[in-house]
Amino acid sequence: MNCKEFYNTYFKIPAPYPYQQEVWQAFLDGKFPMFIKAPSGAGKTESVVAPFLYQFIDSKISLAPRLIYVLPTRVLINTIAKRLESYSKEINSSISVNIQHGDTRNDPFFIGDIVVTTLDQFFYGFCRASRQVGHHIDMPAGAIASSIVVFDEANMYRDELTFSIMRALMEILDHSKIPFIVMTATMPSSLKNSLFENIKLTEVLSKDTEFKQNNTIKFTLLEEPLIKNDEVEIPDRILEKIKNKKTLIVLNQVRKAQLVYKTLTKQLNLSEDEIVLLHSRFTLEDRTEHENKALALIPSRNKDKFQSESLNKKRAIVVSTQVLEAGIDFSAELLLTELAPADSLVQRAGRCARYQGEQGEMIVFGLYEKKGKKEGENNEDKWHYPYTKEAIKDTERWLKENSSFDIKSFSDACKFVDCLNYSVSDYEAKDILFDLYECVLYADTKPENIQLRSGKPVTIVVVGPFSKTQKREKEETKILNWIKSNDIRKKSFCVDVDFLLRLKEFIKIKYELRWDDQKNEYVVKEFSQDVKPFAKYLLDSSNYDKTIGLKDDRGLFI
Repeated sequence: MNCKEFYNTYFKIPAPYPYQQEVWQAFLDGKFPMFIKAPSGAGKTESVVAPFLYQFIDSKISLAPRLIYVLPTRVLINTIAKRLESYSKEINSSISVNIQHGDTRNDPFFIGDIVVTTLDQFFYGFCRASRQVGHHIDMPAGAIASSIVVFDEANMYRDELTFSIMRALMEILDHSKIPFIVMTATMPSSLKNSLFENIKLTEVLSKDTEFKQNNTIKFTLLEEPLIKNDEVEIPDRILEKIKNKKTLIVLNQVRKAQLVYKTLTKQLNLSEDEIVLLHSRFTLEDRTEHENKALALIPSRNKDKFQSESLNKKRAIVVSTQVLEAGIDFSAELLLTELAPADSLVQRAGRCARYQGEQGEMIVFGLYEKKGKKEGENNEDKWHYPYTKEAIKDTERWLKENSSFDIKSFSDACKFVDCLNYSVSDYEAKDILFDLYECVLYADTKPENIQLRSGKPVTIVVVGPFSKTQKREKEETKILNWIKSNDIRKKSFCVDVDFLLRLKEFIKIKYELRWDDQKNEYVVKEFSQDVKPFAKYLLDSSNYDKTIGLKDDRGLFI
């Protein structure tokens, strides 16, 4: 069976793209490591899964017995896993597709036929550092050693430390002859060259001519900011557009997204079924509810209940941070976004006029940069966060010099993202390389002793509301009883240590949650004011709003 026959028979795709056929052949010829660059929605997942699953038709495993598929977000993992399950069932119902991340821990040993996981979980398994597997810490590393590893959306991590770790990690994989593939739509050439400086790659690059796209976006760059001094300033001409279109508005910071959500709800007199807010500081259960609501507001190609609901709404608004740059499959008519690095803007454009034959409009607002500081003020001006000033300035400069480019053209988008000068620190990467070798040699049962990002994470658990009976109990007893009757993973979200330290200025956090290995249960301790990375801190539900997020004791949102 050749490539075309396989795609037609098992994926119901009449003919694979030329680049997919090239990947198929490189895969079968063992030309690893491999770098694949193709636009979003062009079937990169299918390109690597097809030749892997081909082995199972005659049960002749000639490449590797398992595929480990690494992704940057949990939302993407759940979406990709469902797709892989449907493909696998067409070939052999016994092929297992497992999910392994913080919310769904189905395969900590990485022994499924296909394991879809986060970079964090992969990293812990590789370093032999995991509480989940008990004393069997060699099993995940052994499974990785006998797998094909795919790093998809590899450009989305954005942290310099993470890129340094990825470079060191991939150099070890290459030296160990473990086949791996890196896939991307928007990785700048500077980053690719830096990541793979010491690795010989097989490159597969798709071309615009492979895709017949007749969807377009009218692109406008404005110098005026969307928000200035905590005041939302949307011009009347754009407000008129919002009133009659399925609109996506993307802000770079949670605080800004909350302000836009509140302002638009009041200005346009919107009901809760016409607007929704997305950001990373919602609990898991609330974020899932908001994502489903977003799919109900803006049309998705998935023919399910969300699609039918969205078509009945004349206007609908999704306000979000960059959390939706990957993983949410819908298509807005109008996209308003703050200026962001080129690769982020391309990802955001992928949520507008996404499907064949659609026409959309994308308006990019400038960022308000405060000039100067008050005497004695030593706080850094964070107008550019979470991005670097250089990435913002380079993107703005390129856009002003190339106003007629087509952001829906893959070749134009590649030229656009190449304005960014991302790179990996040689010194840091070499230092991490030695650390990783040590991690592999000397296993550690405490994952907190290694870190993948420069900011150390903590978990905030939103506790409550309490029943009348619980309210009469002692504070610690009340909290413990609540924890026993709730899944705290669904009631929590992660932030970095620095954010929690800032949060303490507005909200009083009284308790932290610790796991007692001897009692095999959680215990509540008074917050010592010394913030510990990877710890769990308890936030009373009075400081949290399901619709918009965190709020302080005065009711002001954070």
